[in-house]
Amino acid sequence: MKKSLTYLASAGLLTASLFAVGCGETSSVTQHEEIKGPGGTTEIEHKDTVKTTGENPPVVAPAEKPATP
Repeated sequence: MKKSLTYLASAGLLTASLFAVGCGETSSVTQHEEIKGPGGTTEIEHKDTVKTTGENPPVVAPAEKPATP
C-alpha cells in the first residue's frame, strides 16, 4: 500500500509541475520608437501580448521565392 501511494504522489507531483511550466509561457511584441524634434526627444514603447487559443499555431505566410536569374 505504501508503494502505491508513493507512485501516486510522484505521478501527481510530475503532472502538477508540467502543468505549471506550461502556464508560464507568454509571447509578446515590443516596439520602441524615439522621435527627435526641435523641442526635445520623445520615447514611445508599445508592448502587445500575443493571444491565441486552441492547439493550432497561428498561420504564417509562406516565404517568397527569389527570382531565378
